[in-house]
Amino acid sequence: MEPTVLVTGAASGIGDATARLFDRRGWRVYATDLDADEVDAGDVSFSLDVTKQGDANKAVDRIADDTRRLDCIVNNAGDPLAGAVETIDVEDARDQFDVNLHGPHRLVRSALPYMREQGDGTIVNMSSVLGRVSLPGVGTYCASKSAVEALSDALRVEVAPFGVDVVLVEPGGVETGFEEGVEESLDTDEPYADLHDRLKERANDLMSGTLASSPEDVAETVVEAAEADDPDARYTVGPASKPLVASGYLPSKVRDMALRRLF
Repeated sequence: MEPTVLVTGAASGIGDATARLFDRRGWRVYATDLDADEVDAGDVSFSLDVTKQGDANKAVDRIADDTRRLDCIVNNAGDPLAGAVETIDVEDARDQFDVNLHGPHRLVRSALPYMREQGDGTIVNMSSVLGRVSLPGVGTYCASKSAVEALSDALRVEVAPFGVDVVLVEPGGVETGFEEGVEESLDTDEPYADLHDRLKERANDLMSGTLASSPEDVAETVVEAAEADDPDARYTVGPASKPLVASGYLPSKVRDMALRRLF
């Protein structure tokens, strides 16, 4: 029987590339996004709003009814809201957390009863190197990904006795157009106009320059983890990822000084 995977945020970028690669590897792929008409990949596509527990339950139940098993979920849907912390409305930050953190939590809660019953499965949570080290101008995004890291670390130990693996994939910059979402959310008014301008420059460097990875690079890592008998807890992806993670081990004063010069 072909293994089965559910991918969220599959209309474009990493989600689209991941769904297509799973398909080429012989998986039955359920590719989802807010608008199913925007999804071109996968064997089956349908709408899924990760901010609604009912949608998560229906998606997982549908797969279980079709195939009687669920081997992997890839929590890829994300919200790129950016801006200096003071400029971010609390309700907007709450919405960002609802997608980036609570969305994966909802899918996990829906999928685990099936995975536990079948005695195996893999949960892949799309994090970021910014879940390991925080940068100015994207504080709430970094906070949401840091929370995904913490949630996954606890979950990995909790579900190990049931044969279920939990994996974090941590890309650096990826050529997905994500920087466009970052730029659209940045306010150019004072007092953070200079910071936001520099952030746009850095976003372009990381996501469309030589430091950027392709969505296909990330997809390769996701599928590798899903197919591994004993996957690692974390996989970093891209040339920018390791230096950024390493910077998190610097003394705070040194790191802050470097970031002030960059931004």
